[in-house]
Amino acid sequence: MSKNKSEADKILSILFPQKCASCGCYLGKENESDDILLAHFLCKNCAPRLIRAEGKNYDLPHHGYENVAIPLCYDGAGKDAMLRLKFALDIGSVPFLANEVEREIRTKFYGVKFDTFTCVPATKLSLSKRGFNQSQLIAERVGIDVPYDFSLLTKDESTGVQHKLGAAARRLNIENAYSLSPGRDVVGKTILIVDDILTTGATLDACSRALRLAGARAVYAACAMTAIQ
Repeated sequence: MSKNKSEADKILSILFPQKCASCGCYLGKENESDDILLAHFLCKNCAPRLIRAEGKNYDLPHHGYENVAIPLCYDGAGKDAMLRLKFALDIGSVPFLANEVEREIRTKFYGVKFDTFTCVPATKLSLSKRGFNQSQLIAERVGIDVPYDFSLLTKDESTGVQHKLGAAARRLNIENAYSLSPGRDVVGKTILIVDDILTTGATLDACSRALRLAGARAVYAACAMTAIQ
């Protein structure tokens, strides 16, 4: 890091103090986590409540993706961070979630050469209500050296809200909701797609199948967390 950038970061930290991604308290030396990987993201009270998804099996039936990388469980401090983003519209948790996703991608997909990096799209109605696509916000902060296209897929406007539906209804509702955007070419390419939460796998499956039908050679997925117990 250059001296100029270091000084700029110091100034920014004074003007815009870092907050805990989970509870929202301001972070300082007196309350930051002892975990070096979490110190800049979670306070010492929230860090122990973070539940990692290590060892969980996500080989769900009927999925169109090759594999999925998921660092966290939708529980504890991670769930609080996601709720702040999705429903309190607080984007302060994005750097934390993106950092977790990036480390998991680098570990689980080590050696995989991706041609394109994208995210699960949102409808115009969803964007107008929330003001942002949380999957894209996370993907934009994931620092991997892959050409990105966050408009690679489009979503049918008529699908409604997924999180209110059961597993079977989710899959039926979303089955043909995604398609390749006009002018895009994915023939023979290996795609990495990012989403926020894996619940039943229906959304990632539908996106993956749309990409495969358009000629993609392989599709890999990454989510910040999973709600599968």
